[in-house]
Amino acid sequence: MIWLRFRSWLLWQIPHAVKEKYRKHIIGVLKKNSDLSFVAVKDGKVIGYVQAEVFGSRAVIEDIVVDRAYQGKGVGKHLLKRELQILKRKNVRLVFAEVHYKCASAIPFYYKFGFRISGFQQDYFGVGHDAIILKLEL
Repeated sequence: MIWLRFRSWLLWQIPHAVKEKYRKHIIGVLKKNSDLSFVAVKDGKVIGYVQAEVFGSRAVIEDIVVDRAYQGKGVGKHLLKRELQILKRKNVRLVFAEVHYKCASAIPFYYKFGFRISGFQQDYFGVGHDAIILKLEL
């Protein structure tokens, strides 16, 4: 497995972006914050990525995705660990993650890194799509 900083040649391989509008959004975010975007590649295929955005001493994990075939095999763990190391070097003190309520099963993953639930935001991802807000102090 290869761990890389985001590179534009990887754009067409975003693992979960099946709708073109969403794919374009993800590509834009990855380009905008390429120093905070990391991908996992196996056999020339992107199998996961993580991307964050920094706002002063705060950061948000915008997205972390691992191809279903590779979930539970340490890919997400490695990606998030790498992202948190970079955020710490950038003097980030608080890291937030917004988890869609339908993805609440991801919360134990974040807890392993010290994240804790700090609240929720109604309609965060659109009407009827609430977010569970997690926070980590670095």
